Amino acid sequence: MVQFQNNLENSRLPEWAPEYVNYSLLKLKLKDIIAVKDNKELEQVFQARKFIFQGTLDTEIEKVLSFYADISTSVKQELQAGEESFSHFQEAVMDSEELDPIHKLRRLDSKTEELKSVALRITNLLQYVSLNMQAIRKILKKFAKHVEPTKPAPGFLALEIQHPHEPGWKMMQGTFLPANVSQQLDDMTSHGTLKLAADKVKQQYAQLRTWRGQLLKQSSEDFADAVAHEDLAVEIENILTSMDVMESLARRNAMLVHGLDWSERRAGIFEPAPTDELAVATTLGLVLNCLSSGLYMANYQLVLPNIRDYLTDIGAVVSMAGVVIGCCDIASIPGTIGYSVWTNSSFKAPLISSAIACILGNALYCIGYDCKWLSVLMAARLLTGLGSARTVNRRYIADFVRKAARTKASAAFVTCSAAGMALGPLLAVPMSRVPTIHFGPFTFNAITAGAYVMSLIWLVFLAVTIFFFTEPPVRADAIDHSKDSIPESTLRQPLLSDSSTPGELENGQLSRPDSEALKSPVKSRAEPMIPSWQSTVQPMIATFCILFLLKLVQQAYLDSLPLFSGKLYGWTSSQAGLMLAVFGLTVIPVNTAVGQISDRVSDRGLNAVTLLITAVGCGLLMCGGRPVWMYFLGGTLVFMCTVILEGSGMSLMSKIMHPSLARGTWNAGLMSTEAGTLGRLTGNLCLSVVSRSTGVDTVSEVYQFGFVLFALMGALTVSNLGYMLAIWKRLAA
Repeated sequence: MVQFQNNLENSRLPEWAPEYVNYSLLKLKLKDIIAVKDNKELEQVFQARKFIFQGTLDTEIEKVLSFYADISTSVKQELQAGEESFSHFQEAVMDSEELDPIHKLRRLDSKTEELKSVALRITNLLQYVSLNMQAIRKILKKFAKHVEPTKPAPGFLALEIQHPHEPGWKMMQGTFLPANVSQQLDDMTSHGTLKLAADKVKQQYAQLRTWRGQLLKQSSEDFADAVAHEDLAVEIENILTSMDVMESLARRNAMLVHGLDWSERRAGIFEPAPTDELAVATTLGLVLNCLSSGLYMANYQLVLPNIRDYLTDIGAVVSMAGVVIGCCDIASIPGTIGYSVWTNSSFKAPLISSAIACILGNALYCIGYDCKWLSVLMAARLLTGLGSARTVNRRYIADFVRKAARTKASAAFVTCSAAGMALGPLLAVPMSRVPTIHFGPFTFNAITAGAYVMSLIWLVFLAVTIFFFTEPPVRADAIDHSKDSIPESTLRQPLLSDSSTPGELENGQLSRPDSEALKSPVKSRAEPMIPSWQSTVQPMIATFCILFLLKLVQQAYLDSLPLFSGKLYGWTSSQAGLMLAVFGLTVIPVNTAVGQISDRVSDRGLNAVTLLITAVGCGLLMCGGRPVWMYFLGGTLVFMCTVILEGSGMSLMSKIMHPSLARGTWNAGLMSTEAGTLGRLTGNLCLSVVSRSTGVDTVSEVYQFGFVLFALMGALTVSNLGYMLAIWKRLAA
């Protein structure tokens, strides 16, 4: 750390010295925290000093981002003016027939001097990016070594820090900076303006060098020796070489520091935001993708209040309810993978296909009721499952929404999904008053009315999508996310040649090798490395088990609620639907509450406590509704806790997952969706298997059914908690 501090002070540009991260000040603030961290009597002092450190760090980050924005803007303006000047130079000097070669060569030297000044300015700013990103990463790494990092909070910027030589190592640090600062940080870490400027400078210098060669051939050999300023050529070529080196270092160090937003992780979006050129999402495109997610959730939940009456009317056993509901998930698992692959070439086609699948599914749902065929009902649910395009919706937001709008888009996605969960069961309330009407062989009643309504809504959605949805001109496969995160091969080897060791690069010794050194092959690090998967595979298994379990327990409870309430308490389907709708509407405030407490409780701690409370809720449900308040208290605990687990589980996953799972077709968003879908399927199948084995025709059988079902759910929850505690240290993020 001392070595880096010295190198930082020696490498920075003197005239920019006040604009660099004040690393020594941050170290002093950190020492103040460490001095009192183990003294319980000074807990308030400890918290106050942590607050002061965070405020100081935020101020330094804002200072660096502001200075970079000012200088990069001036470089851009200078380059634009230079392009006009270069065009004028070509017309007035190089294309002139009045000027002799001697005069043109002198003007070329003058133009080369101007270009050298711009190249040096770009090189210095690239080094500024590299040094400051190193300083931020190193001070936060040192902070995390001694003090638990500040937890991210909704509405504020969070920083994700990676290790340059250990791909599996990560830490998350919350800040008090507004979330929109993330866009400024992205601008600096990507330094797209500087890369364009560097390319333009190299193009102009290549042109100047070509002109020089042509003029030297036109002049005498003696004059060529006299006017060929080799020193100037060598000098600018060294600067251009250094510029390439600094760009590589800046990219490497900047990509170890990421700006994150909590709402994106809650929505299951882990991919880096696209560049401005690729951020082509339209307002209508976002609305349609959010509606697609919400309408599917409504269609999925639609059958829950009426499933018992539907099966009774067609002469099927009620114990088949879980299998019927689970048919959706059976189709959704391969369908989700197919849609994810399909988005590599199109987004419009998957949206259209999902809408058609849901329309056909609703039509078969109504036909199955009139035909009294269980197989038709199951086919209807399979088709509805193929209408799950949530992976398409997530990827549209991830690939085509600019960073500044991602927070609102992610929040809208989560809100629409929650609203859909409530809308499906809620339709049972007004539909319960619908009179039975026969249109030839078709029946319109309280059971089928919801499917007819959803079909009409999907038809409108389909028409709008076909005629108004704009296919993104840049496909998802054209977005090179590999540039947004460091490949393992890059992390595990020195950036340059043998002359710069990993230790020197890590400590900020930004040597400027000559052109021959740059041409030498890159050699791998000699030290043994800890494989990244070794440190992430068990935590990833734990988080996927959490996402699987929460949907399993949640679905088992929601599916069983109409059965319990109908048999034991005499509730109608509309009353059960209203209860399910109330549960669905609580998703939004519960997720908001999770975000508010996430800055005070660690994700692993929140997951562990929530799993424990879920087990307690399952224990209350085992009592089988005796007394009534115990059943509803247990159900409320189970549902609320599974909602909390979804947010905290996603957050924990984003901090411990391997970087390669943040992008591509098989990304963490897709895999978490598959885990949830598989959990719902398993919950539905558990309901059918248990109800089949215990029976649900009499009150005593319903009591026995509840005991066995929720004893199984409780045992799975306790097992998951046990595995989580067994790898507790590996879950530290």
